[in-house]
Amino acid sequence: MRRYARLSITYIARISLIFAICFILYEAAIPHPIPPPRMDFGDKVLHAAAFFTLTMLTELSFPSLKLLLWKVIFLLAFGLFIEWIQSLLPWRSAAASDFLADCFGIAAFLVPMLLTRLVIRLYKGRG
Repeated sequence: MRRYARLSITYIARISLIFAICFILYEAAIPHPIPPPRMDFGDKVLHAAAFFTLTMLTELSFPSLKLLLWKVIFLLAFGLFIEWIQSLLPWRSAAASDFLADCFGIAAFLVPMLLTRLVIRLYKGRG
């Protein structure tokens, strides 16, 4: 039963990841995307939130720690791809600060996740 539940979560996460990638690409390319929150660096908050979500869905879709480097490379490449696409569109502009916000969103998910896994491993090793 537990294996079945894990497979279900993995498949749901993979479908959600595909939809999230499509939605983010759409938002990155249209002339009038979702307006950023009315605060300083609102656009950067949207970037960080989007990549936090993508990182979470990527981790749920491919939960093996052995794939961590490839997952991070994929997410960073996707962030660079978005900025490249935006640099080609006359109504959008690319910004290094957007990519840095993407990196922050990735790290905001991965650092606590990896620390939690480390603490669990250390705790299990004691008893």
